[in-house]
Amino acid sequence: MQRDKIYNWEDDILPMIEAPYWVVDDPKGVGQTWIDEMQFWGQWDLSNYDDVKKRAVGIYKHLRSKAMPVTRNPDHYWPEDALEVFRNWVNSGFLKDAHAQPVKPEIVIPEPNDPPISYRVRKDIMSMSREELVIYQSKLDDILRVREPKSKWQELGVLHAYWCLHYQEATFLWHRAYLRYVEELIGCGIPYWNGYAKEAACETSKFAGIPAMFLEETYVHPSGETRPNPLRFALALDGKSKQSPNTTVTRCSILTEGQGSSDWKEKIGFFKKYHDQIAHALKQSTYTTPESAEHFGVPWANITKFGNDQKDYLYPFRFDFDGLFEQVHDNFHGWVGPDMADNTYTAFDPIFLSYHANMDRLAGIFMDANPENQFTSRFPLQPFINHGTDIDYDDPRRWRYTTIGDMAKDTRALGYVYGEPASPDFSTLKTAQERGIRRPVPSGGKAIVLPIGLPGQETAAASILVRTAEKRELTPYVVFTEVGCTTSSYRIDVFTASAESMAPDAVGNPDFIGQVTRLGMGRGRDGSGPPNTNRCRKPTATRVLSAAKFKDRLSEGDILKITVTDLETGKEVDEEEYKQMSGFVPKLAWLPDQ
Repeated sequence: MQRDKIYNWEDDILPMIEAPYWVVDDPKGVGQTWIDEMQFWGQWDLSNYDDVKKRAVGIYKHLRSKAMPVTRNPDHYWPEDALEVFRNWVNSGFLKDAHAQPVKPEIVIPEPNDPPISYRVRKDIMSMSREELVIYQSKLDDILRVREPKSKWQELGVLHAYWCLHYQEATFLWHRAYLRYVEELIGCGIPYWNGYAKEAACETSKFAGIPAMFLEETYVHPSGETRPNPLRFALALDGKSKQSPNTTVTRCSILTEGQGSSDWKEKIGFFKKYHDQIAHALKQSTYTTPESAEHFGVPWANITKFGNDQKDYLYPFRFDFDGLFEQVHDNFHGWVGPDMADNTYTAFDPIFLSYHANMDRLAGIFMDANPENQFTSRFPLQPFINHGTDIDYDDPRRWRYTTIGDMAKDTRALGYVYGEPASPDFSTLKTAQERGIRRPVPSGGKAIVLPIGLPGQETAAASILVRTAEKRELTPYVVFTEVGCTTSSYRIDVFTASAESMAPDAVGNPDFIGQVTRLGMGRGRDGSGPPNTNRCRKPTATRVLSAAKFKDRLSEGDILKITVTDLETGKEVDEEEYKQMSGFVPKLAWLPDQ
């Protein structure tokens, strides 16, 4: 901004609205989107001089607070120079063009006293410049010392192995706090690896497989020294990889070999199913089912008649985001393996940070799209304190610890945002704000919730009758019940009852329904067994695979074929053995279309 210049609408303000100079990709398209959105939601024209003049103070406040524009791309926020140009124009009397007569300046918008709002940005690792990537690599090297024993890196890996939460509502919010703590240590955002990019399922794309920067041998440190790449050569747990005799973390050989591997196409083909699973999770409306509501429904004692055409509403079911999302989350862990496939070893691989940053991004998209969801807000996410920026392993004051409620917020409230994906997501949701919902609708206030049919509930009863008047089509689902923590990690491959091939080939086997990975808690640092077992819920979780695409190959009463592989040994588990294990034998359920 030029301090002595007097700015006007035609030459300075309107161009920043119609084609913002700080937006690199398609500035005219971005500007037109702003204008269109404001016309739709606000019923006024952002490209109209009189409309902007009338609302100038409010516009400035929204822009400076980054409440506008409504965007997921932090590069679209107005920079301080642009804001100062706008403020100068207002205080100079809203000059319309270069021919307008200057007026006596009036301080309509005072000079701001508070510092500009800034967010830590987590970029897609595939969009980072080499200079940006080197900064991140050097942080891993110099601060966390990922290649050294008795380092902060080793402490972080053990912290995750002994404290992380799975098979419950807290899973992704605990990991959100973990990532926040790591970022507080290194002072920069963790770049995310977007396995949900549509191109990640294309075997010839650069987005397929593990990103190249995790496979490079060396990097040039800011000091000018050529060093081993910390994204590849991070020390495994106590210098002992899950795959002996390696000392650094080990990944699936197909992925490290790359497109030259004969199994590459089949390996990348799994992403087609993973993408469907993530999309299914994102389509849900509830994050989780509270413990108090897990058994909600119509008691059978209240159903007076049974017939061949029972109404759907008598047998309510719903999908929850957290369980569906954790299911595909586990699949990714097993896919990268072998260190990533064991909870004791997984956090020692730097790809864990970037992978979980992306899962946090997607979980955030879901929460932003469904702001009315309820959480067990006071549940502690130990050992994190101070909103995930620090840790305390043994403070008995449980109220001190970061909670689910602390983490279940818009990421901007936690000080960070996500950059645009380098390649578009397979599918995505509009946030509530993008849909014009400014705040969630509060619930509650009832002293008693009346069942349908009592006075005051007739409307609800009528809606039920209308909704269930037509018989809905049934869709097959593969359902696992009584799922809980295990020591080892397992892969369960599911096939139709008539399958001739038991090859888990998502591309070539028409009878391969899908895969469920049971991410084991591991044997702990000393190998004696799963660490800190009291963090696991009893085996009450469920897992589900949609078999809608296999409807013509399935029939009611089918007994599905499965193979169970122990990912620690690579050996197939005998049927008699896995039948004794909780949650390993699926059932085929035909459920009404939602």
